Amino acid sequence: MKTVKLTVISVLVILTTLPSFAQTQRRRGSLMEYTVIGTDTVYVDVLPPARIHPKEYMNRAEWIQYYQRVHNFSKAYPYALFVAQTIRETDSIFVARNYTKREQDKYLDAMKDELLKSFDPIFRKLTLKQGMMMIRLIDREVGMTPYEIIQKYLGNINAGFWQGVAKVLKGDIKRQYEPKGEDKDLEQLVRYWHDGEFDDLYDYIFGKPRPAIVIPKQFQKPFYLTVDSKQSKKDARKAAKEEKKKKK
Repeated sequence: MKTVKLTVISVLVILTTLPSFAQTQRRRGSLMEYTVIGTDTVYVDVLPPARIHPKEYMNRAEWIQYYQRVHNFSKAYPYALFVAQTIRETDSIFVARNYTKREQDKYLDAMKDELLKSFDPIFRKLTLKQGMMMIRLIDREVGMTPYEIIQKYLGNINAGFWQGVAKVLKGDIKRQYEPKGEDKDLEQLVRYWHDGEFDDLYDYIFGKPRPAIVIPKQFQKPFYLTVDSKQSKKDARKAAKEEKKKKK
């Protein structure tokens, strides 16, 4: 089991390195807008739509399984959103700056080193089920299977290797996310999240707020800003050395 979990962690780190974190939350403590009509003050607010969810009849074992799924989702989905956003940001910076293949590889290597250092201890705390769920949700957010993501950025050999590892673990990183099929239950929780209902569901089930996840400080902003900052400092040191040589 330990080997299986470490393998899942490795796949997650690879997916994260392949090109900050946005999270939908309920609005709290905001002031209600108002307008004045003549001498009357009329308060205006937008009420969320009322939803009536179908009543589900589940036995005790099924409810326990559902509670576990809600808990695992609360751990996996925020990181899936982070990975998806990281991939989109990286793709955007490659296009905006017209990076060559060599420049892209250099950027990805720098990102991978930082991510391994920052996220390895975090991902090690995820359970195997949470890691596997996160991989499914990354597919949903990016519109590419983990196999396609690895293939795009690291080539066919790496993609084939990790597919082979997945097969040994009775998994398949080529399998597409199926919102109306095998992943229907996950899709329902995703809708709750984006409709601002998931936190209420978690609070109702566990009697406490959903715990916040940890995003390391250096990844709370787009990674290219970190790269630019390091390059600027490197250029400044180089310029200072050259200036010192001239003075001699």
